[in-house]
Amino acid sequence: MNTKELTQELAPIKSQVSKAVSAATALEIKTADQMTNATDILGKIKTVGKMIKSKKETITKPLNEALRNARAFFAPLEKQFNDAERIVKNKMLDYQRAEMAKATKKTEKIENKVESGKMSFDKAADKIEEVTPEKTVEANLGAVQFRTIKQVIIEDESLLPREYLVPDMVKIKKVALAGVSIAGVKVVDKQVVAGLTK
Repeated sequence: MNTKELTQELAPIKSQVSKAVSAATALEIKTADQMTNATDILGKIKTVGKMIKSKKETITKPLNEALRNARAFFAPLEKQFNDAERIVKNKMLDYQRAEMAKATKKTEKIENKVESGKMSFDKAADKIEEVTPEKTVEANLGAVQFRTIKQVIIEDESLLPREYLVPDMVKIKKVALAGVSIAGVKVVDKQVVAGLTK
């Protein structure tokens, strides 16, 4: 279905939505009869909502199903790809760390020679540059770059200040509504309007 056809099919629903908005805006509730009238208006609005949902789902359900199928189809390939990439990167990092360790030892020897006066500072700088592993490696099909990034690791959650702790509202609600008392949490009754259609 193209956009023009869909727009034509939605025209009656758009008209109903427009009427619903007008009725809701003009609504006043100061008497019991007006409350009954408001209930009828809400019923009509809920019916329009069902029409919108039904029409939307004729488009979204097949798309969501196709998306689920596509994700399931490609998931094994993506896992193998990710595994292969991780293995190669880990081996590259192992090699780079080993080279950095060798370079550190050589650099210490060079620094010792400078301190003992056996090597000039300029010559030492050149030698250190020679032994330091390259941070970028280029090949025919690509390039890699070794970077040092800062990573934040939580060593002990119990030591975190309160402002960095986020409550798990789903879990709290489930437990509290099951009748379990939780310090700092209370269950209150809140009145809401639930519209029903006939």
